[in-house]
Amino acid sequence: MDITEAVEILKNGGVMVFATDTVWGVGAAIESKKGIEKLYRIKNREKNKPTAVLVGSMSQAYKYGDFNDVAKELAIKYWPGALTVVVPAKKGVNGKILNSNGGVGIRWADTKIVGNLCRGLGGGIVATSANLTGEKPPTNLAEVSTDLLDRVDGVIEMGGGGRKSSTVVDLMGENIKILRQGDVWV
Repeated sequence: MDITEAVEILKNGGVMVFATDTVWGVGAAIESKKGIEKLYRIKNREKNKPTAVLVGSMSQAYKYGDFNDVAKELAIKYWPGALTVVVPAKKGVNGKILNSNGGVGIRWADTKIVGNLCRGLGGGIVATSANLTGEKPPTNLAEVSTDLLDRVDGVIEMGGGGRKSSTVVDLMGENIKILRQGDVWV
């Protein structure tokens, strides 16, 4: 499936599987409430468990989160790349994807697929690893569960993946808190 077709599916509330620069992901357009609800159903994800937003530029990141000086510094140093920053969400971001403190995880992935999808959408993708809850995050398409593949609206079969999940840092407080350690060391 090409990017143009995938963008149309996402705009219409669909859910796609695609490679990122770390693991394979599954996602929906951030502007699609229907798509986000479908994503949670497909993943069997707990309703109160936050998800990240993949973006294709710093301006898209700033659209969804309030970046303090530390968040800006880390984003400039590691983006595009395997770092997810949790920052206070801007007003209007779907509350379903936020953590209990009103934070949103944002990552600018270092892959053309995600960048092209975000540019085509004019916004972010609510995304998580392309596995069912409790399964290991897939590093290639062959590792993506057929159960999950049967539930999504499409797959972009262009390369990527092959690494650990991104490092996730919580920047909601005064100190940097590592929520998940990946290949990026902050």
